[in-house]
Amino acid sequence: MAAVGIYKPWYSAGIKEWLFTTDHKKIAVFYGVTTLLFFLIAGLMALGIRLELWQPGLQFVSPETYNYLLTGHGVVMLLWWAIGVWSAFANFLIPLMIGARDVAFPRLNALSWWTFFAASVLVLLTLIPSNHVKMMWTGYPPYSLNDDAGITALYVFIIHLTGAASIMGAVNFIVTTLRMRAPGVSLKNMNLLLHGIMAANVIQLLGVPSFAGAVTMLFLDKYLGTNFFNPNLGGDPLIYENVFWFYSHPAVYVMILPAFGVFSEVIATFARKPIFGQITMVFAIWAIALLGFMVWVHHLFTSGIPDWVRIVFSYTTVLIGVPTGIKIFNWVATLYKGSIRYTTPMLFTLGGIFMFLIGGLTGIPLALPSFDINAQDSQFVVAHFHYVLGMATTLGAFSGIYYWFPKLTGKMYNEKLGKLSFWIIMIGSNLFYFFQFIIGLEGMPRRYADYPPIPEFIELQHIQTIGAFILAFGILLSLINWVVSALKGKEAGANPWGSNSLEWQIPSPPPPHNFDRIPELPEGWDPYDYGRHKPQHA
Repeated sequence: MAAVGIYKPWYSAGIKEWLFTTDHKKIAVFYGVTTLLFFLIAGLMALGIRLELWQPGLQFVSPETYNYLLTGHGVVMLLWWAIGVWSAFANFLIPLMIGARDVAFPRLNALSWWTFFAASVLVLLTLIPSNHVKMMWTGYPPYSLNDDAGITALYVFIIHLTGAASIMGAVNFIVTTLRMRAPGVSLKNMNLLLHGIMAANVIQLLGVPSFAGAVTMLFLDKYLGTNFFNPNLGGDPLIYENVFWFYSHPAVYVMILPAFGVFSEVIATFARKPIFGQITMVFAIWAIALLGFMVWVHHLFTSGIPDWVRIVFSYTTVLIGVPTGIKIFNWVATLYKGSIRYTTPMLFTLGGIFMFLIGGLTGIPLALPSFDINAQDSQFVVAHFHYVLGMATTLGAFSGIYYWFPKLTGKMYNEKLGKLSFWIIMIGSNLFYFFQFIIGLEGMPRRYADYPPIPEFIELQHIQTIGAFILAFGILLSLINWVVSALKGKEAGANPWGSNSLEWQIPSPPPPHNFDRIPELPEGWDPYDYGRHKPQHA
C-alpha cells in the first residue's frame, strides 16, 4: 500500500524537531530556503553592478566596492544557487523516486547542511565593509595575495566549508541511488533526473579536492610564506589557474546536468510521451560528465601555452557539444506529435532549453583559439556563461520548483502568475544578455567599473540595465507566487500531473516515512511509460 493514514505534514513540526531533524524532506527545505535567500542576495549585488554601469564614471560605489560586488555575486550565485539549489532537489526527490524511506546516511545528510549553513554565515560576514573579499570568485594570484584583495583566509574557509558539505552530500546521494532502489528500479529505467544528479555528484567527488587544493596553496602563500605562485622564487600563477579550472569547468556540468534531468521529467509528463532515445540520454549525461574534465585549458588560451595544447583542448571543447546535441535532439523528438500541455513548468523547461541553446552555440566560437584570444575577458564571455549558467540553470530550477511544488506543499501554485513570471523573465534576460554579446564584440571588457563615454556603449549599457530590472521583477513574481500559494493555494491532490513516476504515487505532501512498504514494480516499469504499467502500490 502507498502511505496512507493520519500523519503530520513536514511543515507542522516544532522548532526542536526542525533543528535536530535527519528527515531528508526537511533538510531539502533547509537547502531550498537557504539557496533562495542567497540567490536574492546575489541578485541584489547584480543590480548594484548594473546601476553603476548605467553611465560612464563612478556614480554609486568605489572601484573597491565594485570588485566586492562582482566577487560576492560570482561566489554566491555559483556555489549557493547554481550548485547549492540541486542539493535541495536531490534531498527531496532521490528517496521518493527510488522507493526509499530516507537517504543512506541521514546524520551525514544533516551534517552536510549544517556545514553549508556555517559557510553561509561566513558569506554574510563579508557584507561588513572591513571584511570585503575583492579577488573575484576565481581568486587568481598574484592579486589575491595582496592586502587590497581582502581577507584571503575568509575566502579559503568559505570554499573549504562548501566543498566539505558538497562531498558529504555527494557520498550520500550516490550511495542512496546505487544501494537503496526499490525492486524494479534499475540504472537503466530510473528517472533521468537521478542520472543527472548522480553524475553531478561524481564530478563533485573528483573535482572539489582540486579546488580545495588550489585555495589552500593561496592560503599558504599569503600567510605562511610558501611560494607556489611567486615566479621570483620558482612559483607560477598558472599552476593555480590549471588546478582551479580542473574543477571549476566541470562545475559547469554540476550546475546544468540536474537541470537537464528536470527538463526530461517535465517534457515527458507534459508531452505524455516516453523520452525519445532514453538510453542515449543516459550515455549523453555520463559522456558530458567525463568530457567535462578534458576541456579546462580553454580558460587559459591567452596565457602563453603552446599552440598544440590550444588545438587539443579546442577539439575536446567542441566535442562536448556532441552529447549535448543528442539531448536537445531527443527532447525535440519527444515533443514531436506529443499531447503537449503548456503549463508553467513546461514553459520554464522550454525556455531553459532555448537559453542553453544560445549559450551553447556562442560557446563554439569561444572554443576556437583564433576567436577566443580576441574575445577573452570581454562582455561576450559574460553573456555566454550567463545564458548557460545564469538562465538555463535558473529556468531549470524554477521549472523544477513549479513542477514539484504540489508534491512538496500539497498546494497548487497560481498558474496565471507563473506564466506571467516566465514571460517577463524571458524578455528581461534576453534584453540583458543578448546586448551583452554586442557590447562585448564592440570591445567592452568584463570586471570594469568604468568605461569610455562612447554613445554606443552608453546605449547598450542602458538596455542591459533595463533588462536586468525586468528580469528581477519576473523573478520576484515567482517568489511571491510560491509563498502565497504555499499559504493559501488550492489543494493539489497526490498526482495532479498524472505522472507515472514513483514520487507522485504517494500523498502530497509526503508522509514522514514516505512509503508504508517498499514499492513493488512490475517488469518493464518505466517512469515515462504512460498508459502501460503502473506501480502496484499506486
